[in-house]
Amino acid sequence: MFGYNYPPPHDSEIKQQLVHQQASWSGLAAFSHQFKLSPRIVATPLLLCLALQGCATNPETGKSSIGETFKQTFNSDDPCANNARNIGILGGTILGGIIGSQVGDGKATGILLGIGIGGALGAFIGSEVDNRQCALSKIGKEYGLDMQVTPLAVSTEATTGKEGTEATTKSAENTQKVGLSVSVVDVDGKPQFNSGSGDLQADAKQHFSEIAKQYSASEQVVLIGQGKTEHEKKAIFNELRKKRILLIGHTDDTGNSKANAHLSERRAKEVARLFKSMGVEEGQLFYQGAGETMPIADNATTEGRAKNRRVEIVDLTNDDAFKLYLQNKRAKTEYYRPVDAVEAKNNADTSINTRQAETATSNKSPSNKKEQPVVVTKKSDQKITTSKDAAVVKNKYTPPSWIDFGGLPATRENAAVNVGEVASEKPKFAFISTAQASDMRHISVCNMDRPRDSGAVKSLKDGKTYATNEHLPSLNGRSWKDTVGGNLVVLNRVAVLRDGATLANAPELKVYANYNASKNRNAKPDLAIAPAVNIYQGSNGLLYRVFAQGNQGLQCMDVLMPLDNSGVAKGGKVVYGNKENVLVADFKPVMVR
Repeated sequence: MFGYNYPPPHDSEIKQQLVHQQASWSGLAAFSHQFKLSPRIVATPLLLCLALQGCATNPETGKSSIGETFKQTFNSDDPCANNARNIGILGGTILGGIIGSQVGDGKATGILLGIGIGGALGAFIGSEVDNRQCALSKIGKEYGLDMQVTPLAVSTEATTGKEGTEATTKSAENTQKVGLSVSVVDVDGKPQFNSGSGDLQADAKQHFSEIAKQYSASEQVVLIGQGKTEHEKKAIFNELRKKRILLIGHTDDTGNSKANAHLSERRAKEVARLFKSMGVEEGQLFYQGAGETMPIADNATTEGRAKNRRVEIVDLTNDDAFKLYLQNKRAKTEYYRPVDAVEAKNNADTSINTRQAETATSNKSPSNKKEQPVVVTKKSDQKITTSKDAAVVKNKYTPPSWIDFGGLPATRENAAVNVGEVASEKPKFAFISTAQASDMRHISVCNMDRPRDSGAVKSLKDGKTYATNEHLPSLNGRSWKDTVGGNLVVLNRVAVLRDGATLANAPELKVYANYNASKNRNAKPDLAIAPAVNIYQGSNGLLYRVFAQGNQGLQCMDVLMPLDNSGVAKGGKVVYGNKENVLVADFKPVMVR
């Protein structure tokens, strides 16, 4: 909750403790456990909220009930309902009553004073969220936008020393709202940006301007501050300026991933600039080009790709909430497609563009003959059978140009690393009412995946990257090594930031073929490259996926890194060969201390 300097009617000590406790995000559940709340303290604000809401009627049955009233008060489907305000009043009054009881030694005056201050703060915060969500829904309807508004929340266990439990991930009762995520998706036949450009279309500029007003502190003070004193308005303005607003550009997965990341960043920055022009302070604004890494729909369909081309607006109450959000933001792999499917789509698009160009420059009718791909293979005694899951090589064949890691013919089963459940968000920070599990079966083996680029979060004020220098345990620039099939494999400069489990820098991959420690102490590597890396965090560890792009026959490597300081990988795979002859070997490097 906010903790702004709302002027107290009487006791400044009560107000000071109240603001401090609310700003700590400890949550209603934690306070109830800690202070063993009296039913009287809980009942008073609850009845107040229900009274404010009135007696609700079920539209299907036409009957009024306490249950329906409770639902409409705290969990209504109406985006213009006062749910957040009522929750704010309830939480604020209970919290205020607790602190008032402590400061006033249990006297009724102290309790009532605390309830009054807490309720006022909670009502303000809740009303601000309610008003913004309602206004955004009206803008969406007015402009015919495909808009999704999702509350953001933190787990109450996050600040009480309890790690995320099953209940935390499944129950909204254990979370506290700290912001909103608003996705504005391209509508069919009405893109928001010019093709291949960061320039907004005229219609999109208009609706984004209206959306931006909902984030301007000066605009909101006019709406929220009606009937309040100048001192109160100033306090509200100062609190709203603490909000952090992140504009994220997203694309589908067709085309070059790096180019997609750059394009999405240009678009996010353009919308951030528009927000600035509409009165949002520059220091509050951040932008990121997420490219194809955070899809919300199936890229295999036209409709899904359209939904993935979007601008997302993420607002958080203050800098602490913003940092927590960035720490827990994860790639959404459930809609990732295997690399062959993406390449097929890209090749189809290229073929269409080529035929269109040929038609424009030639009087000849385009040929209807379908070209067949040309596959060149070396003769060997290998026999290949294909299935829905993967190609299975019956007989191993390793050309002299390959580094032989002593592996076996690869299948999806023996080439995949057991990452466990891949979380979109960790339990400490959650999108309310969305799934927490992310499916990786389409890219379970590293050669089914491809490097996927995502830009850094940057400040609009100075263009600098907003990130901490804090690394995950054992992943702070150290080297890792293992001997595979007689070959020494070394990964240098392995570094992963805690914020979003993002890559701090590209590593260095070296392979020394037929390595003998006593004889090859100063040997030169047979392979030395700076590979691309994808990172996925699962329940069993952090998957560090390295792409070698076929150098010396090496396609890619998976390393399941530990999330502690053990310095020993939990597992890994080296995948090498080519599309006709894929081999796999186990890989379990240790950290060089």
